[in-house]
Amino acid sequence: MFVDSTYDLNLGLLDDGLNWLGIEKFKGQKASAIIQNESYKLFEKNNLKMRDLKGIITVNGPGFYTGLRLSEGLSDVFSFFGCKQYSFYSYEIPKWCGYESGLWFTKAYRGEYFIHQWGPEKVSQKLVAVKEIDTHIEDVKHFIHSEASLDQHSSSILTDPIHTSDLILKFSFKIFTEVLKTEKKEPFYFRAPEDEFKVNP
Repeated sequence: MFVDSTYDLNLGLLDDGLNWLGIEKFKGQKASAIIQNESYKLFEKNNLKMRDLKGIITVNGPGFYTGLRLSEGLSDVFSFFGCKQYSFYSYEIPKWCGYESGLWFTKAYRGEYFIHQWGPEKVSQKLVAVKEIDTHIEDVKHFIHSEASLDQHSSSILTDPIHTSDLILKFSFKIFTEVLKTEKKEPFYFRAPEDEFKVNP
């Protein structure tokens, strides 16, 4: 099973060859209100039971605490029944698909953007203030996870970004073969939970 709740909710099922049996995208709906029912319906639609599931793959960031905890929590529930857990970060996808260099971008916490850039000789990642972003966007291939990764300002400065959520659909075997090689990764939050829920005195 594949679960991505970094922004919009995406639920999918893969066969033993890592090809899609089905995938559903849900936009504009509160993911926490629908994830259980829609997961059940996806299994039912493909004539599968929970006991048929061998593993669950989640996108573990980068993202916000509330979004990532949703897929993380579902993954933990399935693990109680012996299901193996796997995860990856969105910015890993382009390199697995053969892009040797590029810049992966997303809006982060209020007033910041997150950038992951890679090339033959170096890899870097940073949080950049909105007012400074124009000086950090280099003339390389641009990637975002989905349209939800952008805001009005950033959508005007990126050049024809490739969506990593689309790459997942097209290259499931190539991507998930890499994912299954590693252990489950810790969620990559833009802000630590203690900062996310800090209460002002």
